Amino acid sequence: MERDAFISYSHRFDKELAQALQRGLHTLARPWTRRQVIHVFRDTTSLAANSDLDGAIRLELERSRHFIYLASPTAAESRWVREEIRFWIENRPMDRFFIAVSDGSVAWDKEAGDFDWSRTTALPQILSGTFRKEPLWVDFTEIRRGRQFSLRRAEFRDAVATLAAPLHGRTKDSLDSEDLRQRRTALRMLRGAVAALSLLLVAALIAGVIAWQQRDEAVARARTSASQALAARAIEMAASEPGKAAQFALYADQVERTGESARALAGAVSSNDGVARHLQGGSDQVALNRGAGTVPITRLKISPDGSTLAYYSNPGDEMYVYDIRTGQRSATLPTNGPQNGGALELSTNGRILVVETAYNVVQIWDVPRSKLVRTITASDGKSLSNAFKRLQSSALSGDGRWFAATYYTPDQEGQHLAVWDTSSGTRTAEAGTGSDVLSLAFGTDNRLVTLSPDAGTLRTLAPDTGAWSGPRSLPGFPTGPAARGVALSEDGTRAYTVTSEKGGKDTLWDLVRGQRVAELGEAELTPTLSTGVQAITLTDRGSAMTVAGDGVEVAVYDSALGNRRTLGSFGWPVISIAASADGKWVVAASEDGAITLFAATSYKAGTTLPNEQRLKAGELTHDGQMAFRSSEGTTELWTVDGGSSDVRRLGRIPRAVPEFEQMVASASLDGTRVLLAAEDGLSLWDPRTEQQIGSSMSFGERYTALSEERPLAFMPDGIHAVAAWNKKLRLIDTRSWEVGQELGEYAGLVDSMALTPDHGTLAATDGAQVTVWRWDGKNRLQQVSRKSTEAVPHSLAISPTGQKAAVIDKDRRITILDVTTGRLTRSRSLIQNGEPAVRFSQDSSVLVQSLSNPTETGLQFWSATTGDPLGFWNLGLGTPGEARSWRVLTGRDGAVLTLTKDGALVRHNIGLTPWRAALCALAPDPLPDDERNRYLKDLRVEAPCHP
Repeated sequence: MERDAFISYSHRFDKELAQALQRGLHTLARPWTRRQVIHVFRDTTSLAANSDLDGAIRLELERSRHFIYLASPTAAESRWVREEIRFWIENRPMDRFFIAVSDGSVAWDKEAGDFDWSRTTALPQILSGTFRKEPLWVDFTEIRRGRQFSLRRAEFRDAVATLAAPLHGRTKDSLDSEDLRQRRTALRMLRGAVAALSLLLVAALIAGVIAWQQRDEAVARARTSASQALAARAIEMAASEPGKAAQFALYADQVERTGESARALAGAVSSNDGVARHLQGGSDQVALNRGAGTVPITRLKISPDGSTLAYYSNPGDEMYVYDIRTGQRSATLPTNGPQNGGALELSTNGRILVVETAYNVVQIWDVPRSKLVRTITASDGKSLSNAFKRLQSSALSGDGRWFAATYYTPDQEGQHLAVWDTSSGTRTAEAGTGSDVLSLAFGTDNRLVTLSPDAGTLRTLAPDTGAWSGPRSLPGFPTGPAARGVALSEDGTRAYTVTSEKGGKDTLWDLVRGQRVAELGEAELTPTLSTGVQAITLTDRGSAMTVAGDGVEVAVYDSALGNRRTLGSFGWPVISIAASADGKWVVAASEDGAITLFAATSYKAGTTLPNEQRLKAGELTHDGQMAFRSSEGTTELWTVDGGSSDVRRLGRIPRAVPEFEQMVASASLDGTRVLLAAEDGLSLWDPRTEQQIGSSMSFGERYTALSEERPLAFMPDGIHAVAAWNKKLRLIDTRSWEVGQELGEYAGLVDSMALTPDHGTLAATDGAQVTVWRWDGKNRLQQVSRKSTEAVPHSLAISPTGQKAAVIDKDRRITILDVTTGRLTRSRSLIQNGEPAVRFSQDSSVLVQSLSNPTETGLQFWSATTGDPLGFWNLGLGTPGEARSWRVLTGRDGAVLTLTKDGALVRHNIGLTPWRAALCALAPDPLPDDERNRYLKDLRVEAPCHP
């Protein structure tokens, strides 16, 4: 029997992964009526007992169409694996040799046309020089480490599909669609069975109930499968097409909320960081309409003040105006077809728009009134050849009064320059350019700045008088063939030159001083657009410039800081780009018509909150709800709310906290009472008057343990509080210090008590037991849940609503308790790095962990439903590897806050609900019909972003 594939692997190292891979290849896209459609050989399951083992394996190799090498350093050293590979090299085609990496590394050297053996550890040396081009290889390393060998896991499903596609003779997308189709076929068969059984009498009723139950289960399975497929597509597209990744992630969450859909949402938010709005989706094909010289058809412009965006995509289209401040389209201007790739200018405030139409004609528009003010004709463009039937360069003054352009005329050689008064349409200045290329910009004084790249000279013109300044040379400025293009900043103070020489460097120039301020090497900006155009725009802020230089990427390069930051990317090369003068807003378009507006601010970075006192992470109490600062026998106190008041000063108390110790204290919700724990007991203070309230309470023992081992918290009434001493957790009345309720044993472990922001729900651990109480408003706590986690807890967290609790045990495994049902969910993954403590997001859907390792610091996310990892945001919040250099807090409204050692207090919008809202703001459109039919056929799913 012919085999579709032969799996070669190390039995000692990869037996479990090989079994899972074989099972996945047999299962994927299998018709529900058949056992399997392809046959994959793996010797421990497919080879019968035979004394001639070597001969039997050789026979299986001869009748296998493909070879799958499960690569690892162990496999590379195996004699039997090397013999199997050697046989394939000598007898079978190498274009059917696939690599699945389970451990080690694989690196391909494009220049050498072979593997980079200095960095490759998972392949045997016999593969050296055997491939004409880079072979198909799939990375299973993270899948193997997490032991996530199920097709329900998006990563494993995607990897198996990549290998299965050539075995089936299909594309990966086609195979994925076939798998979904087979699942839908099974669903339709179940529906047919339900219809047939419903015709029977009593038996039909009984069978009908069962069938409907099965139908619900089948629908649930179909929805889960569709959600996982959509999530896998979103994860796959996150890096290359973040706009589409956002759509797929939203639909995955809408169909069925799973661990994969949550991970897809987190990934889409991260990949779209900096995106303000996807204004227009791409067509997935290069636009066919091109002007002379293959000029790109999409043009964009942002007003220098960042208020207005104007754009068009195709000749004959209307001009669209977008109000950036409101996030809405504000006008549609019937321009009767803009010139393909022609001039498009906006005044500083976005009220005056100039657009080039056909044959060197421009229109002046009053944007707020959507009114065409006048039309200006530069020359008789109809008589010109196609290459010259457009303006060559243009500029509009900041106040919108003056418009300048260069163009060709039928009766004059070379380019012509003219300036018009837009209020009257009068031509106020006119001259020959004396150059084939002339870059234009208006300065802040409304003088026209002209730069000749051919001569490397700069001149200015007074538009009202037509008076020219003398030419000023720029020593060292690239001229002639060395410069492929020049871009000026809006105010004409800086220029960017694009080199045309291999190995040359683009340069940034300060035109005021006549000096080069930065060089960018070939490796930093590589023009890879299929049109051969590198889209560039300069801002007027400092030395920053916005660049679309690496094909599909949009990036900001700051010459002063010497850094390059990627704002986002497209699936097709970038062809047009514009920015506001301050660099806050950037808009870019790709070859297939996609248009995205980017914001320089970062969603992941969050919103900075006021912290006038510059309170630091080291000045927080252990629970993060209070901050303190001691000096000269007194301690000032604040609460960190994270809401409207952010950091609220409570007052002070006439007691100092010893250096290197943390204060153990709790404030009432209104901030008028502070409960303080000392070595021997409790005391109550009014921080406004700096006076102690009543007498102190003695513990009867010395309070010498670490502060984080002593929970202390006010209840909502501001009178009763929970405290621990003598290994007991107790509810006390601070007016009389009487114990009103014994809550049970207290183990004294770190983070063994947690409180909701409203102080209404309390959770505590006692050994492996987790107990949850709720304040009943009658001076007592009512127990609502008690459950054993079957493991020794290390830390405890409770959701803002008190509906969930999360425990991290000594093995760093997360256990999630549903307080209402008592259900426990244990994560399949362990917390590998960072603090073994978490906080809930505001919507209780995500667990947030602070992570600091030797190279990065940021937030790690875990599903608050399954405990699975969702992703990591590297935010640079503290010193890598330095513990407690920053803290993660819960605000009074349940929001996640971070506070650094430098006093930066930031609110982060974390959770599936805010992530979904953020993605809907970026990509609100429904899935295209073909994609919807591919993933959601026969399923009822509402568009995720429609009310």
